Amino acid sequence: MNIALITARGGSKGLPRKNILPIVGVPLIGWTIKAAIEAESIDAVYVTTEDDEISKISIELGAQVIKRPLELSQDDTGSEPVICHAINFLKKHNVLPTTITLLQPTSPMRTSKHIDEAYSQYKKKSANCVLSVFEPEHTPAKAYKLNDDGTIEGLLFEGAPYTRRQDLPTTFQPNGAIYIFSSAAFMSKKLIPRTKVYPYVMNKESSIDIDTMDDLIKAELYLKRISND
Repeated sequence: MNIALITARGGSKGLPRKNILPIVGVPLIGWTIKAAIEAESIDAVYVTTEDDEISKISIELGAQVIKRPLELSQDDTGSEPVICHAINFLKKHNVLPTTITLLQPTSPMRTSKHIDEAYSQYKKKSANCVLSVFEPEHTPAKAYKLNDDGTIEGLLFEGAPYTRRQDLPTTFQPNGAIYIFSSAAFMSKKLIPRTKVYPYVMNKESSIDIDTMDDLIKAELYLKRISND
């Protein structure tokens, strides 16, 4: 059983109430719920939240809700304790997921096609984890790190910042849209698997992550454009 788990906390410092702000007339979280429901690889869709309004909207849009405790809904709460709580909740209610497809609600460009393609890769590779990424315009392979003595040096290796891009390893940046992993592998260490991880590559437009009002405007313009094509 492959469960889509959407993590949607009520609070947000950068863009208040962002998970339910309208984008092309649909609450932001609605785009992720729609993609998950339409994905052939997904058997059930759950939203984990502490927020009553998010719960109500999620149920209206066809998702089921896992009531998240307030202590797991703070600004500094990581994803992994939330996933652990959700898996334990599901087991208590006799829902036994073999696979978790973690979807953040701030990735409205991620579609059911993306989810199904990522899941297909997960199965084909017998992966511990597949996560969505994009290739950034400026490779982090050329980045510097700051040393304790105030000097800087190549992050990857000493000469990396001075090496031609085409001679450096291909690097990806996670976009947060999709994480697929075994629930048993996760629960064994209470961590998203770190080994045998494969990338599912998305383009830059599909990787938009809503964190600011500018992001929201950009996403709305893009969604309007593709709907008119």
